[in-house]
Amino acid sequence: MDLDALFGDGKNSDVDTIDPDADVQEFEIEEAPEEDEGVGGIGWKMLTLFVCGGLVITGLAVAFMVWVIEGLIL
Repeated sequence: MDLDALFGDGKNSDVDTIDPDADVQEFEIEEAPEEDEGVGGIGWKMLTLFVCGGLVITGLAVAFMVWVIEGLIL
């Protein structure tokens, strides 16, 4: 595939099609209000409990799998 077919040959570009006398639309952007850092979110205590709980459950699941595998092998 020819690269000129993909990217053009540089002789005709989109810049040539821009109308310099066109009206410009202006948009007003409303900024979001700043939120307090202490409000919202899950909180570090809840995150710590969630992570520790996940580790405990994972440890129990691994211990159970080891117990079952030892029972099957032995």
